[in-house]
Amino acid sequence: MEKYSLEERQLLILDLLAAHHKVMAADLALQLGTTEATIRRDLRHLADEGRCKRIHGGAISLSPQTSTLTERSKNQVGEKQALALAALRIIKQDQLIFLDASSTHLSLAALLPEQLGLTVVTNSPAIAVRLLERKGIRTVLIGGELDYMVGGAVDITAAESINKFRFDLCFLGVCAWSSDLGFSAIHYQDSEFKRRVASRSGSLAVLCNDDKMESLASYPFLHSSELDYLICSRQDAVLMSHFEASGCTVITAG
Repeated sequence: MEKYSLEERQLLILDLLAAHHKVMAADLALQLGTTEATIRRDLRHLADEGRCKRIHGGAISLSPQTSTLTERSKNQVGEKQALALAALRIIKQDQLIFLDASSTHLSLAALLPEQLGLTVVTNSPAIAVRLLERKGIRTVLIGGELDYMVGGAVDITAAESINKFRFDLCFLGVCAWSSDLGFSAIHYQDSEFKRRVASRSGSLAVLCNDDKMESLASYPFLHSSELDYLICSRQDAVLMSHFEASGCTVITAG
């Protein structure tokens, strides 16, 4: 006899996903007193309902639902401010920096030091406007058709504009990170634009909110091993060892 009913079991699986962002069928079978075959059927059902994403041997949380840049900037304000403050540690004198369209990067733009002779390139009008207040920072806004959900230009015009630069440091916006597939984006054009930016950057940095960890969006664009700096909120030994094994510096905000 099963320890839990089908409904109870699936609710417990969703609770574990919410807490840990990733679950494995073998572990769930032991925890819930059932077979792996039963768990796999549960995971297929939950994935079909859009409640999770299947991966080999288990499931992973979906990327947090996206919204416009203005709407995102009102969420998790304290966490984003802490991530932005932590990111200041990796910024050096006279760097050419790219700031991708991101609500967390809006916070970073307001904190960038003016005395370092920085030049900042961005595809986000909102970030460019924020930088207009910083007289000591040279700002370049690249053109293209604006995507209101992304909060910036990510079309072919924007992508081709990136070829004019070689960035010392790039801050890439991300929608999700998974230990299996790395960083991913919700929109295809955005993911391809990020690939182009990454190819023109000396060092790559990501400011990653906790709710994006161990989740998955539709379009992977950067493997974890390609990242130079991860600035995150979570103090997790497994997470740190995953990135540090490939030479990435992990900075915990807070």
